[in-house]
Amino acid sequence: MSNTNSTKDQEHLPRHRQDTKPLKKQLADYWDYYKIPAIIILLAACMLGSIFHTMLTQKETVLSVAYINAFPNINDAQFMEGFNRYLGINPKKEETLLDSAYYINENSDSPYTTTYQQKFSAMAMAGKLDVVVADEYYFRFYAHQGFFQDLSTLLSTEQMQQFEQELLYYDLPDDGKEEAVPVGINVTAAPQIMETDSYPNTTAYYGVVIYSQYTDNALEFLSYLEAAPDTTAN
Repeated sequence: MSNTNSTKDQEHLPRHRQDTKPLKKQLADYWDYYKIPAIIILLAACMLGSIFHTMLTQKETVLSVAYINAFPNINDAQFMEGFNRYLGINPKKEETLLDSAYYINENSDSPYTTTYQQKFSAMAMAGKLDVVVADEYYFRFYAHQGFFQDLSTLLSTEQMQQFEQELLYYDLPDDGKEEAVPVGINVTAAPQIMETDSYPNTTAYYGVVIYSQYTDNALEFLSYLEAAPDTTAN
């Protein structure tokens, strides 16, 4: 009788008491069963965190400048920090960029020339480039291809008069005009160009790229180039 009762008591014991395994074995079983869902959830959380971090910290580029064939005397980031102060942008939300490493020589077989030409064209056509400062040869080279805007549509009457002797005129392709229009400004003697000694042995021209999305800031950059270095820190 007692054996029968004992058997019945065992039948009513909780299942986990009957199938008890060592803790280490249980944890291993749980990991084997849940590891794939856990990894997927972890990866998804990391991706979402990265996306949110990018959204919160990403800055809007409000001006992109390219120097073509400039002498390597300039610290791009430091120079643009001065322009940022001059422009008065919020450095936590906005940024301006300068790439002074465009070295192009059509007589060279160097792959760097092809790379820089392709990079310039791609950025200009995509609207990711606003201002170009270049030696006269390559400024005319890109003007001939229609990469620059008619400055008479951007500059005020006073500015047109101010730069009258420095304007470079070019007959732009497909602009619907029979006469040449101003596409460049000689900035060789601009204080900021001279201060950085960026074009010591050649004539340098400034132009606004045809698909620029920030033409107002592009004109501010021109004013910055023409400003005396000791006034740009104010």
